[in-house]
Amino acid sequence: LRVHDHAAVHAALQRSPERPWQGVYILEPSVWAHPDASARQLGFVLECLADLREQVHACGGRLWVLRGEACEALERLHAHAPFDALLAHEETGNGLTYQRDLAVASWCRSRHIAFEEWPQNGVVRRLGNRDGWHLSWDAFMQRPRWPSPPEGPWSAHPRRPLPTLEALMPNGVDAPRRQRGGRQRAQQVLEDFLLDRCGGYRGGISSPLSAPSACSRLSPHLAQGCISLREVVQATQHRLGDLAIAAMAAPPPEQACIARQQAGLKAFLSRLHWHCHFIQKLESEPEIEWRNVHRGYDGLREGEFSAERFEALQAGRTGWPLVDA
Repeated sequence: LRVHDHAAVHAALQRSPERPWQGVYILEPSVWAHPDASARQLGFVLECLADLREQVHACGGRLWVLRGEACEALERLHAHAPFDALLAHEETGNGLTYQRDLAVASWCRSRHIAFEEWPQNGVVRRLGNRDGWHLSWDAFMQRPRWPSPPEGPWSAHPRRPLPTLEALMPNGVDAPRRQRGGRQRAQQVLEDFLLDRCGGYRGGISSPLSAPSACSRLSPHLAQGCISLREVVQATQHRLGDLAIAAMAAPPPEQACIARQQAGLKAFLSRLHWHCHFIQKLESEPEIEWRNVHRGYDGLREGEFSAERFEALQAGRTGWPLVDA
């Protein structure tokens, strides 16, 4: 949910430089009714869309926010504003969104609409084996970012009100202290982490007392694409270079602070690698959504369900402070 370092946006501009490009986001009832979706996530997405709409309009484009299942929504849009290409990032989601992607590809073929997708991080589709995967990840992260679309003239398309969280998920419960969405906030969180909070990252991310500030807090922004993983990796590497230069001229007390920041950022780069490593597992083995990763756990506790213990878990009364918290 951005226009910067965005392969599909860049391709759209290259494909038809004289024609207006349009962004499409579809709020799918089936996706938001799925057990792994929540009002907290949806509220975050709606904030991202409000921010994205301003980005798109500033580049002379238009953002369509549609409600409905994907193929039905695309059919309505195509009837209203015909298009000959659908360009997107690859997504590694759950089984539901995978079937949706297959349906969209079939819909495009039936209407002779080009459907093209690009990788958005270090995950490789149809990967034969993991040999050399880390080299592929490094190469992707070091490539130049896709250029942003030029600004102006400002789009004259009217801004229709975005759907509200209450209308989309009337029984959903938002969290008032959750993180807020949008690219501007993502950039602020990244800058704050790189310049200050990274000093507490190594060692601080494992405790529920220190983790809220020691963690990067970029996960939701990366998940929704407010900021690209490549952008974060390159910014982190650049900050490490600045710290190396600063350390050479700093007095001993400042050197200790710089050393903590360097250690934190190196650990953070390792976790960014892990980010794609584990998404790659789901991409390559989608069945782990439904079955144990380690098959030795199959049948281990299925016959030992305790309604009393489950109710205690739900109510936060297990007696284990971390679990109850």
